[in-house]
Amino acid sequence: MKTIAYQAIKSVTDIKLVTTSYPDSFTVYPTAIYSTEHKAHFRDSSMNELQTEWTITIDIFKDQGSLTDITNKLITLFSAMGFSNDVGDENLSGVSRVFIKFTGIVDNENKRVYEN
Repeated sequence: MKTIAYQAIKSVTDIKLVTTSYPDSFTVYPTAIYSTEHKAHFRDSSMNELQTEWTITIDIFKDQGSLTDITNKLITLFSAMGFSNDVGDENLSGVSRVFIKFTGIVDNENKRVYEN
């Protein structure tokens, strides 16, 4: 999922920088900073992880203008995969920030995502 998340974010060409760590200073906008978390959701009797609960969090920063188009593109991409989302926003001293949290349960055998 980490690679798929990166590829999905990177496919939004409006985003100029995709990274997993916060820079010391922002010089490129829009920037997307993402992280992934996962934990076992269901294991069989042999302790094979059949389903994994994934959370993908994306913070998007832009110095001027709206982040609505980028946000909607990301929601469309991850929703098409089966993830649900929560969205919030704030203005940080002239820099706009949107944060999106995508959650879903991945069936590791069928490679499908189910909303959590």
